[in-house]
Amino acid sequence: MADLRRCDPRVRVGLSVLVSPLEVLLDLSPESGFYPFPAPLKVAYGGGLGFREPILYANFVATLDGVVAIDGLEHVGHIVSGGSDGDRFMMGLLRACADTVLIGAGTLRASPDSAWTAEAACPEAGSDYARLRADLGRAPQPRLAVVTASGRLDLAHPGLADGALILTSEAGRRRLPGRLPGRFDVVVLGEERVEVTRLRAALLGEEKGVVLSEAGPTLMGQMLERGLVDELFLTVSPLIAGEPAGSRRPGFAAGARLLPQRRTAAGLISVRRQDQHLFLRYHLGSGADLGLAGLPPA
Repeated sequence: MADLRRCDPRVRVGLSVLVSPLEVLLDLSPESGFYPFPAPLKVAYGGGLGFREPILYANFVATLDGVVAIDGLEHVGHIVSGGSDGDRFMMGLLRACADTVLIGAGTLRASPDSAWTAEAACPEAGSDYARLRADLGRAPQPRLAVVTASGRLDLAHPGLADGALILTSEAGRRRLPGRLPGRFDVVVLGEERVEVTRLRAALLGEEKGVVLSEAGPTLMGQMLERGLVDELFLTVSPLIAGEPAGSRRPGFAAGARLLPQRRTAAGLISVRRQDQHLFLRYHLGSGADLGLAGLPPA
């Protein structure tokens, strides 16, 4: 690790330059599970990264006061992150590791010109992301999975150009076009609404599979309530959002009913820093598993 920290602060990534590699403050990741990172990615990240499969991990960027979304704004992640290069790099890296990227229909609508690919997040590292995917035996791009209870999707959205897995209800399926293009697959997970408890089985096989959730805070809250998320990557921005009267500026677990009745805690795996931004990785588990038995009774 010391050799990585002595590298020139400008790290060659693909054909461009990513300034200021992530500084490692803590890393408890098991080295046995590291993926075969190309050298530029390893230097930029400050070490290795890998996952025990099957896994569903989520990625969020939050302000210092915990806000991850601001109603009425498009591309809110870029606003919340303050345009952090490190956050763009991490988003691309996590997409590059994944078989599937999961979003909700609300995220699709709020990002009208987005694509959920690694190079779309950080073009500077595009060639190295592609090499990583090839070395992992992944498809050139992760598959997009979209959750929509209503079935109301703009199939002309540029993010759907290569198709998607549509996870919907029976009512939503009836609202979709009768004959979808062959690049789309539809899985029904309930009658009038999507049964969130069935999401994980629909996305992951029993023995392998890597799913990155970039779903919004409401779907994330539902998945957290049901224990469906294995890990969380959280970028903490130094910006402070505030909460004007009448506005909706949720954290990443919007709508979830947890404390005090339910103690859902996380185990810290790694902490990285770039300038004033922190990049945190957590294992999600119960409070009892993480030594929080001293919490006051619910």
